[in-house]
Amino acid sequence: MSIEVRNVAKQFDGFTALHDVSLKVEPGELLALLGPSGSGKTTLLRIIAGLDFPTGGRVFFNGEDAGHRHVGARGVGFVFQHYALFRHMTVLDNVAFGLRVKPRQQRLPRAEIVERAMRLLQLVQLDAFAKRYPGQLSGGQRQRVALARALAIEPRVLLLDEPFGALDAKVRKELRRWLRRLHDEMQLTSVFVTHDQEEALELADRVVVMSNGRIEQIGSPTEIYDRPASSFVYEFLGDVNKLPVTVESREAIVWSRRFPVGDDMPEEGVASAYVRPEDVEVSATAQPGSVPAAVSHISALGPIVRLELDLEGQGQPIEAELTRRRWHELDIKRGQHVWLSTNRARIFIDQPR
Repeated sequence: MSIEVRNVAKQFDGFTALHDVSLKVEPGELLALLGPSGSGKTTLLRIIAGLDFPTGGRVFFNGEDAGHRHVGARGVGFVFQHYALFRHMTVLDNVAFGLRVKPRQQRLPRAEIVERAMRLLQLVQLDAFAKRYPGQLSGGQRQRVALARALAIEPRVLLLDEPFGALDAKVRKELRRWLRRLHDEMQLTSVFVTHDQEEALELADRVVVMSNGRIEQIGSPTEIYDRPASSFVYEFLGDVNKLPVTVESREAIVWSRRFPVGDDMPEEGVASAYVRPEDVEVSATAQPGSVPAAVSHISALGPIVRLELDLEGQGQPIEAELTRRRWHELDIKRGQHVWLSTNRARIFIDQPR
């Protein structure tokens, strides 16, 4: 099942939540809508589901206009952040709910409904909890019940709104892997909303980065991380050092090294250079193109060691990331003077000079 969004706009009481948004989700694809709060990602998901309707533009399922179809006719399974399970129903009854409320002519016999619900509980590894109530389950288990309930109606499309946002970090990581395997096994077309960059990059085939109701960039996780289309995408995806620079003759100097700027940028102007912490090279001695800095803080985070450094003559701290092995090799300590350089920086113009 493919999904196509064409020039969709949405207004709420004079506020524009979506501005002329267009995208296509390929059959069997797992697509992430990523962005900060207020970027329009949940509004877009609800419009795809049929829970909201656009002010302008259209949504197509397999090339057919879905605008006249209500939510029940779109064949969509929707999973909410806070589960939305019925507390007074058992786990089994929650999963079977969508099958039991179908019109009589479409409804399966009672025994088949129970059989399908139990198969889904086996799929999400919760068949032993069929007679329990949601209040007797952990957060991760409740979310798996919500997923099983969404899958019970055999949806053509699975939509998830911040599905792991209410869970702790360890459970989130486990459920992300589980959802990716489930998606691949069932070959669903899936769209999920998240503001968690790691979640989007780990799970999705492609990521749609949104800001202020507009799409900033669409691409694979590798593309948007390595080749951000805008300064917003660069800053939103992972940690980054933002350094003031001046562009002259389509070049900018970053720590004594020259970097070319894109053809779409002015030849001269005030700009910012973006350097990720993992692209900051740290040396104990001066190297060609390096600048001196002092180590102000060290954080050992498992296999990664994060350094906070102060450049001489600048008040802005710089972050660098080293492997624990490299940190031990350099024997870096707080207060020590080191040398910084980079072979990778991206330049974005701030304003005309």
